[in-house]
Amino acid sequence: MNEIDDLLDRIQIPPADVADDVARGEGALRRRRRWQVGAASLAVVAVTGAGVALSGGGDAPQAGFSAQPSRTSATHSSTQRATQSHAALQKAVTRLKQETRRVRHQGNVSYETPVLRTYHDVLAAHLDPTGRLLKLAQNVQGGGGVIGTKLDWRDGGMLEIVVGRSWHAAEGFYLLQDAGLQPTTYDGHPARVSTAGDDLVVAVQHPDGTVVTLIASTGFGNNGTSTASLGLTQDQLLAAAADERLQLPASMR
Repeated sequence: MNEIDDLLDRIQIPPADVADDVARGEGALRRRRRWQVGAASLAVVAVTGAGVALSGGGDAPQAGFSAQPSRTSATHSSTQRATQSHAALQKAVTRLKQETRRVRHQGNVSYETPVLRTYHDVLAAHLDPTGRLLKLAQNVQGGGGVIGTKLDWRDGGMLEIVVGRSWHAAEGFYLLQDAGLQPTTYDGHPARVSTAGDDLVVAVQHPDGTVVTLIASTGFGNNGTSTASLGLTQDQLLAAAADERLQLPASMR
């Protein structure tokens, strides 16, 4: 559960105390009706008196007056409206929670899914066999058939992996033009390597068309941390990027 889920789960729906709402409404309604009944009584007396004067008798029923709504009917109507309002609020909050979680897990990918753990384990096998330098992912990047994550490297640096179907897959997360990538090959695979800037950037195309881009930097921009040196070479990164275990999730292929 992340911070968004925790915040959503704290949303409390006010209890639907329909009886209290109805009681308060009925009190106000009774006060208004007493005034209305008093005014109506005076009107009835005046009209009846006029009718008697004209007809000479008071036995005929007077038309044009309708009965007041029954208390049972008013109570039912008030209860129904209060219940409907509370149900609508509950439905809206539930829909908000579902939509937020749907967006966060769009593409069935989150940092808890096995694919990012696989990425970490494969990279560690090539670059960190002691298991002390590369930390598990705590974030996920993705969209449009691309998935990536940033890993902490040497307690402050960053090793970013982006997996997609084109050489430009990582452009949404890194300014590849700043690295001055140049075409090359690695172990028979088409590849590209950086020729400018302080970061080490490599990309390797697998036989199935998957392109794996690795970006190593002494600074982890999101965290504001850094490490004194990377202790990596382009050849090490190329070997890791060429590992065919680095694949897109099945749902994104």
